[in-house]
Amino acid sequence: MSSILRGRPLFERLQAGIDAAAAAGRPLGLLLLSIEGLGRFGILHGHLRAEALVELVRLRAQAVMRPDDTVLRLGPGEFLILLNSLSEPAMAALAATRLLREFELAQQLDGQPLRVQVAIGIATSPEHGRDADHLYRHAEAALALARGSADRLAISPARDFSLDVDPAALRDAIHGGALTVDLQPFLDLRTNRIAGAEALARWHDPGQGAVSPSLFVELAETSGLVADLTRWSVNATFKHIADARRLGIALPVSINLSAVAFVERGLVEHLSDALSLWDVDPGEVTIEVTETAIIADLERGAHILSRLGELGVGIAIDDFGVGNSSFAYLREFPATELKMDRSFVTGMLSSPRSTRLVEAMIHFAHHLDIRVVAEGVEDAATLEALRALDCDVVQGYLIGRPVPAAEFIASLAGVMP
Repeated sequence: MSSILRGRPLFERLQAGIDAAAAAGRPLGLLLLSIEGLGRFGILHGHLRAEALVELVRLRAQAVMRPDDTVLRLGPGEFLILLNSLSEPAMAALAATRLLREFELAQQLDGQPLRVQVAIGIATSPEHGRDADHLYRHAEAALALARGSADRLAISPARDFSLDVDPAALRDAIHGGALTVDLQPFLDLRTNRIAGAEALARWHDPGQGAVSPSLFVELAETSGLVADLTRWSVNATFKHIADARRLGIALPVSINLSAVAFVERGLVEHLSDALSLWDVDPGEVTIEVTETAIIADLERGAHILSRLGELGVGIAIDDFGVGNSSFAYLREFPATELKMDRSFVTGMLSSPRSTRLVEAMIHFAHHLDIRVVAEGVEDAATLEALRALDCDVVQGYLIGRPVPAAEFIASLAGVMP
């Protein structure tokens, strides 16, 4: 059986590969391969058989790779594969695809055919990092994407891991008033009027400048600050709704909840308290939750959505169309709004199939009395195509970019009676 490499020896081995590739003037490929469902396999078939499966995967991976490539076992069902001396970074994706295709074929375990499902994350050096830590983190990010992808294969997203933000700095920003709210407008296609806005958290750190929301939201989720960030977001947004009301403006606002924030204890109670504190009409608030957050635990997700519905707030399913159970759960959950993923919208004009999919989603939602919002609208032709398909509301740079909340409200005050 293969030995497991972890900790400092792992990163020393990876750094040596990075340095050797750099000295040769060639990119280094890093694949993280995970055996999906290994735990369940072990429960059904026993630990020894699960271990035999892991060894089978190692041997098959080594056989598929080139002789100079290295396959290292990281844990019970994960492997790190170093692709040495690549001619170009794109070769890493080709190697990963070849490996994935190998496991689409039936393997033989103890004389019996077996299909093994794997997921593979891809990163390359120097593109994704010149040191072991950054390169490995990029590969981890890619593997997380691959696990949620139908292709089970993903290349690391373009992310700068050198921007390491201290959780203490985020805590100080949350409690010290350093975070702000931007608002991005929605346009009602029936009235051609602004129909509200989406609230977006922003953080400008004195040392690092503007910090990406995806970075500080993930930091909040992994450092125990997600409840604090959610409470700040809700109260800051409700304050702006109250400010608009004092100017005679009704301002419906949508608030995003991450998958982690969605299942935090006390979420519904805090929303209820904040509605009372700021004297906000629940009908002016929509909570946006992604499909992923809901289907991660359907029973709990349904319970939380039902309680939110009882408060009277709207419930929007964000990034609709990219999950696995979209139409099935809409029959059961109290959604009031469906927010189509931008990938469908941006491809409409060049793809008749995308147009038909958008049309089908709109008609299906309307049969359930659910409003449809299309995001990612950046040109007039797409807007008019959505209007012709009876879409209710659109959002995107054509309608308006995110701007500071006070500026947004002031612009509405200037055009509304």
